[in-house]
Amino acid sequence: MPPLRDHINPNTFVITLRQIAKHLKIDPKRIINWQKWHHVLWVHLEGKGGYFISYRKLEQWIAACRTLIRGCQNLTTLTTVWSAILKEATRYTENALSEAIPKGIARLQEIWQQRQTTLSNPQN
Repeated sequence: MPPLRDHINPNTFVITLRQIAKHLKIDPKRIINWQKWHHVLWVHLEGKGGYFISYRKLEQWIAACRTLIRGCQNLTTLTTVWSAILKEATRYTENALSEAIPKGIARLQEIWQQRQTTLSNPQN
């Protein structure tokens, strides 16, 4: 399977100024400008300069992964998608992980287990 980022298009994410401010725990008025780049969100903060936010730290990334998991039609595809999600999660060192990534993986694991159960028992 190609990298997970080839299956998730951050350009489709609806991201608001308010959401960015909440993620950064700052007043929205401090955000001068922001742009969606290919692999990161770039935010220009008043008095701080440019700041990068990984899309993986946003709720939209978790939602996109959830959609991928739920769209799997068989156990082979599900295993491949889950492996890609785990591989993506391990690309970050412990210091770089935000709280959102481990919590998101835990939530995704529940969805993965549910989908695995459903695909393992097709009569249900």
